[in-house]
Amino acid sequence: MKELRGNKNHPYGYSCGGIVWQKNKKGKLEVLLLHRFKTDHWDYDSWHLPKGTAREGETKKEAAKREIEEEAGYKVEVLNKIGSLKSTWHYKDVKIYKTTYYFVCKPIKKMSSSAFEHDEVRWIELNEAIKRVAAFPLFEKEEKILNRFKKIKIS
Repeated sequence: MKELRGNKNHPYGYSCGGIVWQKNKKGKLEVLLLHRFKTDHWDYDSWHLPKGTAREGETKKEAAKREIEEEAGYKVEVLNKIGSLKSTWHYKDVKIYKTTYYFVCKPIKKMSSSAFEHDEVRWIELNEAIKRVAAFPLFEKEEKILNRFKKIKIS
């Protein structure tokens, strides 16, 4: 299936992902974050929510479920959409406009523990997760989505 990345002829793309949450043994809210390490192709040490490029023919919810499983190794139940963030980036000489759609998700089952783009998948308490994603100022400002999530009453 063709990925819906922006390109020279159509510089608009979109991604889907989510806030996967659970309560820890102390009753504190945790979210699943991914750590992406520096490589020859990625100049940053960054934490972010699981997300990725949607494919042609997928709904946004289907893309979020697939990407979370591929990137974080968890099968999830998508509960509801929480919002979207817009970002821009450059690919070669083309400015790409991207929208990322986020969903609130519950983990169903741990499927795997490895993803090639990330060196760590970790459950992190919500306030700490907000700090970690805010420390990476490029692309989507995911702390906005996490702060919106913080206002939801979770039972």
